[in-house]
Amino acid sequence: MRVGLAILLLLLAGAARCSTPDADASAQRRESQLLGRGVPDIALALADGSRTRLSTLAGGKPLLVAFFYRRCTGICTPFLQWLRDAASEVGGLGADYRVLALSFDQADAAADLRAQAQAMGLIADPNWTFATTSREDLARVTGALDFWYRYDEASGQYDHTALLVALGDRRVLGAVTGTPDSARRLRELLWTLRGKFIASYRLEGAAPLACLVFDPKTGAMRLDWGSLLLAAPGAGALTCALGVFGGVRRRRLAGRSTSA
Repeated sequence: MRVGLAILLLLLAGAARCSTPDADASAQRRESQLLGRGVPDIALALADGSRTRLSTLAGGKPLLVAFFYRRCTGICTPFLQWLRDAASEVGGLGADYRVLALSFDQADAAADLRAQAQAMGLIADPNWTFATTSREDLARVTGALDFWYRYDEASGQYDHTALLVALGDRRVLGAVTGTPDSARRLRELLWTLRGKFIASYRLEGAAPLACLVFDPKTGAMRLDWGSLLLAAPGAGALTCALGVFGGVRRRRLAGRSTSA
């Protein structure tokens, strides 16, 4: 009985971990701090030489804004590629959201923006916009979103974070920072913009077994192995009870056989 009780307590502890978020999921915390923030309606200079404003570009749809600069040899291009691939797999581009790749390098001109779009195979995609903005407007929008960057004279590169935000009426609906888990979270964000309710998010550093798992490629939810832990306490208690009552019954039958 003591062994059975110990097993039952261990299973209960595991089930509790199944629904407890990891306190060290710093990326998700940073992203959640941006939710609901407003951004200014900045002026944009586009790759084709025209000008517009952030609100006009959105056209009443959610707008995904990703920061980058053309000469970046680090995360910028891979981050945009993750977004491009996620949009291709999840769908909804143009119908449910549009994308703005906003350069934070004042040296980027229209030709640099076109070169970036061309390199990514997006030069003819009307739902992708590559743009720059003035130094003043850049400071306003990056300040509103806590986006940090600094030019390093030695390397000729910018030291910067990676950030994508989904805006609705110029307020942050969701955010993704640059981490190894960005590709999955990008897809989850896109499904959310498409109206898909996601009942479970797996946090970085959380318990390895989850109760529910969302497949960001298909948009489907499924039970994970962690859900078995929820049923395990009851199953363990039932097994212990059957063992106890079964033992009592066997002893009674043995006693009757002896007396006979």
